[in-house]
Amino acid sequence: MATKVYIAREAPVVWSDSAGDLVLTLNALGVGAGRIGARKDLGAASTSYQYSWRFTCQFDDEPVVGETINLYLCTSDGTRPDGELGVADAALAAEDKMKNLYHIGNLIVDVATKEIDFTSSGVCTIPTRYVSPVVWNNTVDVLENVNDVSEFTLTPIPFESQ
Repeated sequence: MATKVYIAREAPVVWSDSAGDLVLTLNALGVGAGRIGARKDLGAASTSYQYSWRFTCQFDDEPVVGETINLYLCTSDGTRPDGELGVADAALAAEDKMKNLYHIGNLIVDVATKEIDFTSSGVCTIPTRYVSPVVWNNTVDVLENVNDVSEFTLTPIPFESQ
């Protein structure tokens, strides 16, 4: 008989401008611009290997259907972060800085309406102790210039045998 696996989601970690657990400044993120969020220490003890992620944003102007916001993770061993991007909330110098990051997905604009929530989600694995979300605005529209309407969330989903 097969053993069932119970998914026991744990508390999410939220990155946002000011109201989250960690800072990721996305208000007024410009066209062809990116940000890395503050680094999260997942701990030295046993941690989940799999995580669900959810990204939500709003646009200041009507976005173009089909364009994307590209989503990445910057992992680290505690000494050297992927792409040498650093450990704090900061702007990215160039799109090329994401070449050595872990691409986890995209948010695809599906309606040309401003100031509404656009949300995308998925599942990823994180084998390292440290992680930071990275967001690249690959659209022709600036993100909404309001704190905390755009955010990135990681939720650990460890497996438990029954």
